[in-house]
Amino acid sequence: MRRFLRHLTLLACAALPLLTALPAQAGRAPLHAAPSASAEDPNGARVIVKYRVQGSMMRALSAGTGARRGPQMAAALGLRHGLTLTDGHVVNASTQVVFGGPGLSSAALAATLAADPEVDYAVPDLRRHALGLPNDPLYANWPASALAVPPGYTTGQWYLHAPDAMPAGGYTGASLIASIDAVGAWALTTGSASVIVADVDTGALYNHPDLAGKLLPGRNFVSTSSTATGAGWSADASDPGDYTTAGECGSGQAAQPSSWHGTQTSSIIGAATNNATGMAAVGYDVRVLPVRVLGPCGGYDSDIIAGMYWAAGLNDPNTGDPSVPVNPNPARIINMSLGGTGSCPAPYITAINDLTAAGVTVVVAAGNADGTNGSEIVGTPANCPGVIAVAGLRNVGTKVGYSALGSSVAIAAPAGNCVNTSGACIYPILTATDTSATTPGAGTYSYSDTANYALGTSFSTPMVAGTAALMLSVNPGLTPGQIKSMLQGSARPFPTTSAGEATQPAVCVQPTAQIYEGECICTTSTCGAGMLDAGNAVTMAAANAPPSVAIAASANPALEGNTVTLTGTATAPVTAVITSYQWTLTGGGTIAALSGTTNGATAYVETTGTGTFTAQLTVTASNGLASQSSINVTVNAAPTPAPAPAPQGGGGGGATGPAWVLGLLAAVGLLARAGRRAGRA
Repeated sequence: MRRFLRHLTLLACAALPLLTALPAQAGRAPLHAAPSASAEDPNGARVIVKYRVQGSMMRALSAGTGARRGPQMAAALGLRHGLTLTDGHVVNASTQVVFGGPGLSSAALAATLAADPEVDYAVPDLRRHALGLPNDPLYANWPASALAVPPGYTTGQWYLHAPDAMPAGGYTGASLIASIDAVGAWALTTGSASVIVADVDTGALYNHPDLAGKLLPGRNFVSTSSTATGAGWSADASDPGDYTTAGECGSGQAAQPSSWHGTQTSSIIGAATNNATGMAAVGYDVRVLPVRVLGPCGGYDSDIIAGMYWAAGLNDPNTGDPSVPVNPNPARIINMSLGGTGSCPAPYITAINDLTAAGVTVVVAAGNADGTNGSEIVGTPANCPGVIAVAGLRNVGTKVGYSALGSSVAIAAPAGNCVNTSGACIYPILTATDTSATTPGAGTYSYSDTANYALGTSFSTPMVAGTAALMLSVNPGLTPGQIKSMLQGSARPFPTTSAGEATQPAVCVQPTAQIYEGECICTTSTCGAGMLDAGNAVTMAAANAPPSVAIAASANPALEGNTVTLTGTATAPVTAVITSYQWTLTGGGTIAALSGTTNGATAYVETTGTGTFTAQLTVTASNGLASQSSINVTVNAAPTPAPAPAPQGGGGGGATGPAWVLGLLAAVGLLARAGRRAGRA
């Protein structure tokens, strides 16, 4: 089986040798060998099966006694078709992996099971891979000598800076048209630690100096030995390295060093920033949740999908795998710099629909084109409905040669490119990585002054995910649909020419399997709505954020007849101020009434009866948006006053206390008895 991790989808370019010079006008892309083998499990058929919820098999499972673990019905399913099938792990309450024996292909088994009336769908459980190093024809011509940086520009994290204006006199090759203006976003927010981005990838290096303290405990979903190192679902999301030996992932495959791909993508999202160490991240102060789904030979769809559910906090140990607890730190955003070829499979559609309904935004790399095969078609899961698919740009805003494109793309962001004729690459994407070619060693960086160039749409994607995290930091109520709409609505237009090129590239067209365009002039129908602008996106998110409101009561429960003081606390969006307060009673008007002014931060409620009253505060900000908060206050009856003490005696007669009363009663009794005796006489 071909090693798709490098050849189909690994978008990062790590530890690549420097070769010869490249013609000045061409963008270079990461190495990408054309795959020639199937993504199926070489050890036998492997299929994801979703049973019909109202079918007899699922009804029988629901009616069973004991703790329910989800479907493990391969044997029963096999009997229906005269096949020997075994159970794989549970994906969700109605879905499982089913294994067939050697000699049976996943495609053939899926076709058989899909026709079963008890089955909603059955699809091959294929391997996906970290989106890879495309075999752009000019990629191998790396420069061999140093190159002075053009005046006024730096090869540092150029893509985080404010973009250059589009000059009337034409571009130069050093123009930073595609830079995303992260600094503009940081002027409004450096992110919230309560916003979590899950990076579904190869895991991460928890001891990297720029990631230590920023990574949450994740989980490993690499399930099988066919993906070698670190196999078996576990609580360890660290990256053990995805290096391979010759032939490990398929006959004829060369040995490969570890990519540290998840560390690279995680660092773009949320490396420690403003810490006087290493690099800055788009997400600045947001946190990253590594979810390991890719090993040395890639990863299977079922593992990836299980990792997506867990990342969002949507797995259920009662109906799924009981060994996998619910994620205590659910992510609002999932970054997926991985994929493969083909149309979107049904399990991804189901998972993405579930995540979107739960308020989770899924950002996916569009993929890297294969110059050898001539295809620039967006792969899966970037072509699945409901995701934000990201294409790659050169520094001047044109589509970088290796990026996939098409109508599935939502937006484009810098992917790294090397257009210089000699010396180190000027426009890579800086990432965290490791010095070791195999197992973890020491943390370092992939940068333009080494052989470790970081290029690929794997790195465009975390820029968008990091921007979405900043948007949620200023407007936590945003839905996935609103995030996508704002990212697209705030994007800058694509340039209509390419910088410094005497022969301009053609306008991008819809891809087919027969063409390979390389660099081209982007359009909204091929590269998405425009170029990512983090500053504009966060500004738009903030401008559409309502104020936050909270209410506290001086007493709850309160006592009848007392006055309750209500104090409102309002926080304006970062681009606005609070302009008005308004208090109303929405319940309990027969036992309470507002007293005094009702348009300030504090209100007073006089109580006249027992029960419950409800007070509501409406706060309006200068952006015209309002928020409301309510509080229920219970009013109890005041305690009954104690009886007044008896009056005190005077004039020398002594106190008229309890003893005096008892004596008086005794005397009266004696007189009464004496009267009765006199009467009888």
